[in-house]
Amino acid sequence: MRLALLALLLALDAGASAPDAYFDRGSAVLSLPPAAKAPAAAEKKSPTVVPPDLAQARARVGNDAMLARLPLRRAGEAFTFGVIGDAEHGRFWWERIFSPAKSAFVDQWKALQASGADFSFQLGDFVSEGDADHYREHVKVVEAWAASPLLRCVGNHDRSRPNGGADKNLYDAVFGARDYFYDHGGWRFVSLDSSDRQVTASQLTWLRVALAVPGPKVIFTHVPPDYIKSIEPLKEVGELEAWSPEKSAKEEQKGYLRDFFTNYFKDGSPEFEDIVSNGGVKAVYMGHIHAFWAADHRGVRYVISGGGGSPLYPLPPGYPKKRFAHTLNVAVTPAGLVETVVPYKGKPFALPPVKP
Repeated sequence: MRLALLALLLALDAGASAPDAYFDRGSAVLSLPPAAKAPAAAEKKSPTVVPPDLAQARARVGNDAMLARLPLRRAGEAFTFGVIGDAEHGRFWWERIFSPAKSAFVDQWKALQASGADFSFQLGDFVSEGDADHYREHVKVVEAWAASPLLRCVGNHDRSRPNGGADKNLYDAVFGARDYFYDHGGWRFVSLDSSDRQVTASQLTWLRVALAVPGPKVIFTHVPPDYIKSIEPLKEVGELEAWSPEKSAKEEQKGYLRDFFTNYFKDGSPEFEDIVSNGGVKAVYMGHIHAFWAADHRGVRYVISGGGGSPLYPLPPGYPKKRFAHTLNVAVTPAGLVETVVPYKGKPFALPPVKP
């Protein structure tokens, strides 16, 4: 049945933007210098043209505009922030069958804001496909409901195409830097672009610099790194299955099909692990996979939080079992991070504290 479904989906759009199997394939701002951006090979031959109205939206909803709204916090002062994962509704009717609710993203985001979070961070895939109409719809939602800052990283769906070669012109124009950091309450928050299922050498160099300051840090990125598949998940939150180390042969293919079957990034993964483990990072929040999963590894808390409102597809064996729409409410205290998982429908529960 699954193979038949995959064959049908590939036939729907063999040359353009086929849907992913099971998943929807995320103070001052420091942007990535032009030389360190994604390689030209990842760009489309015909780049997306940015309409004037979307270019103008950056002054209202872009990273700089949102960061300008952050409240002032002294180092050591307690505060909270929210994390919300993949929010796109699905590009095809069959995907929307698995939707938790059409309003799930807005409902959950409004709840985070009502909780008093200083800011909310969305982990990418905020649109189903990176075209002007989808971006316009999202900008309208942000302008209508942003009572407090909403920041984000870029997901693969936010590119011009979810899979294969794609450009990020709309994201760049509307939101600004893909790799950036900001400081708040004595913590450094870093957003890293993994939407091409890789982290480049230039990005890793940038990340080392971004983390080379005293104090605790948090990283937000869309696609999880390869090495977390072998990490034992937290037992305190119930039966959370570790990822299987076995890989499909499809994952070794190049180009479009490689993207189609890849749900974590391999290029740059070992280096990312070492940099994060040695850089004072306390937590890494990831999306891309529409489920919940958490683990501790080399002194760092890793959380997959892909339940921002996107379809909750069936997952194959070896993937996280917990599939539910949810957000994270993260309290930053002198004692460290206290993460509360807030299901869209259900009772909230806390993860073990993250020490400072």
